[in-house]
Amino acid sequence: MRMQEPEQWQTSQEYNEGYSADSVHYSAGYESELEQKIYPQKSRWLDGTALAIFAIIFSSIGFFLTVVCIVASAIVLQFGHAQQAVLVGGIIGLLSSIGALLMCVAIFVIAVVTLALRTRRVRRRVRIGA
Repeated sequence: MRMQEPEQWQTSQEYNEGYSADSVHYSAGYESELEQKIYPQKSRWLDGTALAIFAIIFSSIGFFLTVVCIVASAIVLQFGHAQQAVLVGGIIGLLSSIGALLMCVAIFVIAVVTLALRTRRVRRRVRIGA
């Protein structure tokens, strides 16, 4: 038993139209969310790739700068026989340049491996989707 006036009653057709419009809107939002989970936006992928590429570039530059510093330290050690301070500076420069060289090589290797694994993962995902 309804307590409303007959003019306020909704017909079943009007009710179904309103319900189907809401469900279409909800299902479209759900499909968009599901599509985002299956095929994530490329911006995340590009951010990680750009970071790896910048790491490779900067570690390469650092590598060549440390090689230059090692050569400069070797020259200082070769011609600084008379002065104790110059020899100590050459040894400190040589050791710090070798340490920086190892750090640059480590960063380079990690960035290349990360980039290769990311590319492999994307190719596998594309192959599965095709």
